[in-house]
Amino acid sequence: MKNSKGLLYPALHKFYNALRSLEKFEKGSNFFDNISHLDNFFSEYRNITLVLQKSLAKTKFKPVYEKLRDKYLINDVGKWFIGKRNSVVKEQPFDLEKRIVIRIYSGKDIYSLPEFIFTIENDVDYSSIIASLRDTFLNSSQIEVFFSAEFAFYERGHTQDLYDNFIFGITQMKLLLSGMQKELNEDCSLSEELERKIEDLNFYRVPKDFLFVDDYVFNCKYESFEKGSRATLTFGNKSFRSPIENLDKFSPNGDILHKFQLMHLVIFQMQKKLMPTFMLIFSDNTFELNSFDSSIKTTVYRKFNEIAKRIEKDNIVNILFVTEMYIYDIKKIKNLDSKERVKYSENEFLTFFMIDNQLSIKSSSYDTNKIDDFKYIAQVMAENSNEEKLPAFMNPIKLEFNRLLKKNK
Repeated sequence: MKNSKGLLYPALHKFYNALRSLEKFEKGSNFFDNISHLDNFFSEYRNITLVLQKSLAKTKFKPVYEKLRDKYLINDVGKWFIGKRNSVVKEQPFDLEKRIVIRIYSGKDIYSLPEFIFTIENDVDYSSIIASLRDTFLNSSQIEVFFSAEFAFYERGHTQDLYDNFIFGITQMKLLLSGMQKELNEDCSLSEELERKIEDLNFYRVPKDFLFVDDYVFNCKYESFEKGSRATLTFGNKSFRSPIENLDKFSPNGDILHKFQLMHLVIFQMQKKLMPTFMLIFSDNTFELNSFDSSIKTTVYRKFNEIAKRIEKDNIVNILFVTEMYIYDIKKIKNLDSKERVKYSENEFLTFFMIDNQLSIKSSSYDTNKIDDFKYIAQVMAENSNEEKLPAFMNPIKLEFNRLLKKNK
């Protein structure tokens, strides 16, 4: 029979309490609630090691704990956590600052409005910020305005994004607790249940943009805002990279574009639908896949803006993208919004694009009505790129590769 409480149980419960507090932290919530959640988080996070030390005080595992503690928690972020816990418990509530950036996407260009900065003294309702944009958008002479609202949270007077510290601290604590679990090798049903509950919490698993970014479109004709819905295939906050040779199982021959196409053509043949997917190729010959979906085009514009910002930092050398695209008679859709245009589509293609750090561009399109015809697929694959230009939403990628090309000459 399993023990009711193991040595690790108290620490796991404190870790669960800390994460539950962060789970309640929401970008649109008022400052009083969010500060309360942060205060609870800092207190419970610090208590994890305090109760663990007490559990292990008279056991042979104390030296093991001290070794793991030094390995995972003795760092600048760890010191900051301790300092914040002491401050919120003994001195004052956490001094929170919220910043909101509105980014407008025209297709080729991105415009950022002046940053909104709020503290507990001057906070306003989030919905009022969005509503205040109405007149600006109505004067834009556009059918639709695609924009995103991006939140970031800071300790007042500091420049370090709180989210980055939280994710780092949570990851390090998970490593410490996992290391202790292996050493203790306990058979504890309560600890196992807590671990399952921890794995189900969202804050540290959900991609950052799902927590802190909202995508919108404003329809100028109907004077209405629509908030986009999104979906993604994700590995949480970690980017999962694989060696490029892993793609050989889809096609042992051919270049990276050929392999990428074949992989997604097979997927489309099986399910007759495909989430827009980009593949990032890094200088160390690894790749990362990201598949996502959205109800409005804003998400696509934003995604490629975010990728462009990663190119230099992450040493990205090649970017591939696949999506379903409609073909229209431009005359019929001239004054229609993106949703009204769909019923006028004349055909649908599965389209692939590729651009590398030398500005080499390739693209191929497959008629979805013929996608089960292997002879047709082979014919299209055998042809050279039929069009060396990218869709407008990939323009940030091209501009960034071009900037780096000039910089490195």
